[in-house]
Amino acid sequence: MKRASDSDEQPAHTTGDLNGASLKAPRGVIRLAIADEQPLFVDGATKAFEGEEDIEVAILALTGEELVSRIAGEPLVDAVLIDPWMRCGDGLESVARLHAGYPDLSIIAMSGLADPGHVNQAMDSGVVAYVSKGTLARDLPAIIRHVVSGGVILPAMGGAVQLSADLTARELEVLKMASEGLSNGEIASALYITEQTVKFHLGNIYRKLGVANRTEAAFQGMRRGLIG
Repeated sequence: MKRASDSDEQPAHTTGDLNGASLKAPRGVIRLAIADEQPLFVDGATKAFEGEEDIEVAILALTGEELVSRIAGEPLVDAVLIDPWMRCGDGLESVARLHAGYPDLSIIAMSGLADPGHVNQAMDSGVVAYVSKGTLARDLPAIIRHVVSGGVILPAMGGAVQLSADLTARELEVLKMASEGLSNGEIASALYITEQTVKFHLGNIYRKLGVANRTEAAFQGMRRGLIG
């Protein structure tokens, strides 16, 4: 892992405001910002990326406000790891500001609060992934790579992390029909497959989207632009 201060590279561009700017680095290294009110957590999270040649911890912050300020003056940030529920109270607001200012920035929430209410509020503010602070440090690099490449992560039962791979074309068809209210039998007839195969596809869809039923799958599918 490289630190920003260790790099001799000149930034490709700079930005000093939150005005729809792109922070994506035009190179293979993922530049990461970490924000949490607990210095020990920030230090531990930083160490998780030591030795990862494709991930560079570029910004460390102890408040959401500090994070926003640092990102506004720091070019080429690809992802943010932040606790939205810091006691200072500005974490969630900062997530919303970053999402509005930098739509292509991958924002990952990492919190000890993983109930549906907190998860949904964070997702509505702009995070694309939500992981528990109980996540093993060795799993963090894979999580960051997955999210930056377009993946989505939601907390599964028991606080485990679940990565959602892209849905297949057939799974998208099943999801669309299920969201329209078709029964398993109706979907099977429309696609010329068995009801058991429909159930199999639905199981994969639920697992990939981190949901438990059709209603949640349809909601997540629409939120992520998978279905209209």
